[in-house]
Amino acid sequence: MALAKIFGASGSMSGRPVSYQRDAVVDGAMVEFWSRGFGASDVATLTQATGLNRHSLYKSFAGKRGLFLDTLQHYIDVVAVAYVRVLEEGSGLDDIVAYFEHASRQRECLAETDDPPGFDQRGCFLVNTAIELGRTDAAVARLLDEYYARIERAFAGLIVRGQQSGSIRSDLDPETTARWLRVTSQGLSVSSRLGAMPVDIAMIVRTALSQPNK
Repeated sequence: MALAKIFGASGSMSGRPVSYQRDAVVDGAMVEFWSRGFGASDVATLTQATGLNRHSLYKSFAGKRGLFLDTLQHYIDVVAVAYVRVLEEGSGLDDIVAYFEHASRQRECLAETDDPPGFDQRGCFLVNTAIELGRTDAAVARLLDEYYARIERAFAGLIVRGQQSGSIRSDLDPETTARWLRVTSQGLSVSSRLGAMPVDIAMIVRTALSQPNK
């Protein structure tokens, strides 16, 4: 993912808007916030990451917080949605295992890109945000709550389908197990953020959910 510098035709002082590609601007800001966090990303670094000047940033996004909210939504729509779809479109245990295998490999995959050093240890942008801001910002908390509720529903639905097909233990409560899987996924991201070598979460999940051998 490149750090896009988007410079459009500058507007005049009469208030004509600056021309730029909004998605590319948000993408550049997302990399900055994801790597550094909300508090450590100041307006100066955000203008460098997006190619916008201060006036355009405030006019278009109402400042740093507004841009941050847009980047969170952009992350959900562009990055996180791929993980959710694995679950929502899956049919059983193998799809849950594939979800965790992909999450575990993500650190290695990102290390092969041309992004800045440390890019592969950023963890999940949403988990990082939850750790940094908690519930201090209502709009941020709402975005996080909506996403994690969707993840839990996806896990629960996939568990039910797996139980129906016989690939997942029938004695498990889908909602409780879905919550455990969501928390486990968050913990994996925190480990990645700390630079820890991930344990084989996928194997643990497979063992925990599989039907016992008869």
